[in-house]
Amino acid sequence: MKPRLLIVMTLMAALPCMSGCSFPGWKVFSVKPAGVASAPVEVPVAREQERSFANALEFLRTGREQDARIALEQFIAGPQRSGVMDEAMFRLSLLYLRDEGSKGAVRALELLERLKTEFPRSLWAQQGAPLAAYLTGVRILRDRQREVKTLKELNLSLSRDNREMRQSIERLKSLDLELEQKIKR
Repeated sequence: MKPRLLIVMTLMAALPCMSGCSFPGWKVFSVKPAGVASAPVEVPVAREQERSFANALEFLRTGREQDARIALEQFIAGPQRSGVMDEAMFRLSLLYLRDEGSKGAVRALELLERLKTEFPRSLWAQQGAPLAAYLTGVRILRDRQREVKTLKELNLSLSRDNREMRQSIERLKSLDLELEQKIKR
């Protein structure tokens, strides 16, 4: 066999294995018969985005939530793709709920609202609607609790002021009585 034919046959046999193993920055080449110029073909961004989403799902399955969050945040920052982007937004909003304090709930609600506006017909947006309503209720409740706390502090301050004023009035009354007694003498 000619060496050139052997190389072409080896490449033809290895090509199916290599096409599924591409990484960011790698290029996929098509093999053409001898004498025909072959031009490199770039791996589409969509395929890389799908791979990134698949990695995020794998991180979730293995319990690596922080890695999944990072992968999903990067995925969402990329170009929008219907059918995958909405699911990524929903899953990321669930991951935000694990954050301590109210910041996670706020971020989750913002993401669910974005999901609803950008993908109104999505199944994920419909599934996220009850969660968004719940988080809105939690936010309203938190705001009201803050208001109650502020009002309690204001009430306490007013009670102190009121007590001080009563004491001042009592002192004035006693001074007035003393003055009247001095005037009568």
